[in-house]
Formats: sequence, C-alpha cells, structure tokens
Amino acid sequence: MLEKLKEVEGIDKTGTNIPEEVEKLKEEFVDYIIGSKIKEAYDWISNLYVVLEELKEKLSIKGWLFSREMKSFVENPKKHLVKKLFLYFHDLVRGRITAEEFFSKGRQAVNSSFGSNMRSIYQIWGFSSILLGLAEKDFKLSYPEHGYLSFDRTGKQKSGTIPPNAVVSDIFGRSYSFFIEAPRPIAWEDGNDLQKVWKLYSTLRPDMLIYKGFYMDIVDLSGNIPIKRPNYIIEFKELDDWWKRWRYLKGYKPLSGNEWRARWIKGLYEGLAEVLGATLKDNMPEFAQDKGKRIKEYKIIDLYKSIYNPDKGVVISRTKIDEQVVSELSSENILVIDDTGFSSEKLSPIVDELLSGSIANINYKDLAFEFAMERREEFVEWIINKFKKLGINNIDISLTK
Repeated sequence: MLEKLKEVEGIDKTGTNIPEEVEKLKEEFVDYIIGSKIKEAYDWISNLYVVLEELKEKLSIKGWLFSREMKSFVENPKKHLVKKLFLYFHDLVRGRITAEEFFSKGRQAVNSSFGSNMRSIYQIWGFSSILLGLAEKDFKLSYPEHGYLSFDRTGKQKSGTIPPNAVVSDIFGRSYSFFIEAPRPIAWEDGNDLQKVWKLYSTLRPDMLIYKGFYMDIVDLSGNIPIKRPNYIIEFKELDDWWKRWRYLKGYKPLSGNEWRARWIKGLYEGLAEVLGATLKDNMPEFAQDKGKRIKEYKIIDLYKSIYNPDKGVVISRTKIDEQVVSELSSENILVIDDTGFSSEKLSPIVDELLSGSIANINYKDLAFEFAMERREEFVEWIINKFKKLGINNIDISLTK
C-alpha cells in the first residue's frame, strides 16, 4: 500500500485534476486498514435497527435522529471512512505531505472514526434497549413531544440549558429522564459567563445519566458539580478487552474569556497556516498544558461516582468481563451487566433496578381509560346498556386509542 501511495505523491501540484483511478486509492486504503472489520460494522448497524424498529411499535416513536457523523456512518460505513481521508489525500497528491505521513495520519483518522462510531452504535443500542424494556412495562414517550427520538446533542445547549434526549412516563405518574453524554458546555456571552459555566467544560462526561422524574434541564451551577445529582450513571463498553485498557484524562484549569478567545484565535491561525503552507509573521502566545492522569478503564465508573454521587453506577458490557473485575466493581455498589452481545433482554436488570422502590401515583381517570382501551368489547357493551337505560337506542360508538 505504501508503494502505491508513493506513486501518487505530488502528481498534481494544484490538486484540481486528480484522475478517478487515483481517487479510488482512498477506498483501497480503507480496505487495507479496516479489512474484515467493515463486515462487523454492518452487523452492528443491523442489530441497532432491529431495536429501533421495535421501539416504533412498542414506544410509539415516529423515528429517530442521529448526529451528522453517525448518520453518515450507518448509511455507508466504508464511504464515510473514505471521506475522512479527503484533506490528507489532497495534500498527498499536491506533494504537501509524504506517502509515509499520509499513511500515518490516514490510518489514525480511519481507525479513530471507525472506533468512535462503533462505540456510538453500541451506546445507542443500549440506550434504546433500556427504553424498550420500559416500553414493555407500559411506559410511553413523553419527550420529545414530536415523537422523534434524538441521539444527538448538537446545538441542544444554545439556550443555556441541558435538555434530555428522552423522557418516558407511565400511567402511574412515574417518569425517567435520559441524558446521553451530559454534562456539556452551555452558551455564554462574556468572561463572567464563562467563569460561571467553566465547570461544564472541565467536568468528566459519563456515557449516560438517568434521573427519576421529569427533568427538562439539569444545569445547576450552585454546587460542586455543575448539574443536578443523577440517580444513575451508565457506562457502555463495546470492546472485547476494554477492562484491560488504560484511559488518559486531560487536566483542565479555569480560563478567562480573554484567554479562551486567544486560544481560539491561535488555533484558527495555525490551522490556516498549515493548510495554506504559510508562515505566521506574528508570534502566537504559548499556553501551558495541564498535566492529566492515567487510570484503568474500568476505574472510570468509580471516578464518575465520586464526582456525581449517584444512587448507583452501572456498567453494560458487550462481552464477558473478567470475574475479578466484576467482583471489584460490584463491591463498589456498581451494577455490572456483561456478555450482552446485542440481546436487549439481557438489559432487563437495569430496567428492574429503575423500577425498584418507585412510588406510583394513582390517577383513577387515566386508569379507567386504560382499562377501557384494553377491554374495548366489554366497555362498548357497558356503554350501550347505559344509554339504553336512558332511552337512547340510536348509538354510534367509535373508539380510538
């Protein structure tokens, strides 16, 4: 593959007349890097759509909304990965980077995109499976009202709030609010605003938060953490050996509005200079990087618990986890659900956990309506008899759920 890349290095200095057969080299590169794993992507996507279609029937959703990145990947994984090579390949044929540099950067871009999208697929599958389990307990989608389940948070915080991805409720007044990858930064206007919301930039972000109740905004800047305390924190783990891996956590320090803008301008200038092949005349400011730390991947849920203080932490793993790790997590009040594959039924323990200890508020009118809809024939007969007693015999009854 490297030899083929060397053949096209610098063949078109302007990058405007790249032959079609040269463009196809990007597809060959993706095949070389990903190989048979692309079939696995199609299998995962198929499993995701199975549970989404079930939600249409059982939760009465109208559809779903993916992020732009996710939508592109699930529609055509290979084509999506090829897109990630566009800028690097353009630089290669112009002679701006060498074949070796393209190989390194391109491989990183393809693997990173593939990994993050596969992770998102499992995360969305797990979230949807939990909703499906609640739907089978007669929960309905209360939010969003339009009935389209959103898995994207892009632009959701522009109003200065963090809204849920979904809220489900039942006839007994029980509700559960779900937040995927929150907290996130919210809108701010000046330095004072930034100082207030900075904790939302620097705090760690679990895969999913669940709240008992109907929550339309979880921002709370008054306490030690920038959001309201969640009832559950859930981490989804899709890799075969995830618990053997390490995670690097970046360090953060509070920024003033002026420093934030200076960093933004520096990044913009340096990025443009790299693309244009230009040299900056002005000296850009230097910023010290805070030291991060390295921890075992399975320890991250403990860290989340120590920060957010939920009622319980939950780990949902696609594969079987080492028994010693399971024992260690369980001793820390963490519910471990492993070896799930793509079986929604295996997530029933988290549904049972959510419902345990919940208090039902009985609304007799709603219960009567539910009873009438479930036993329509008896209800219609009861209505007819009632009207006949009143001397009304010309009756036209149409019941819709």
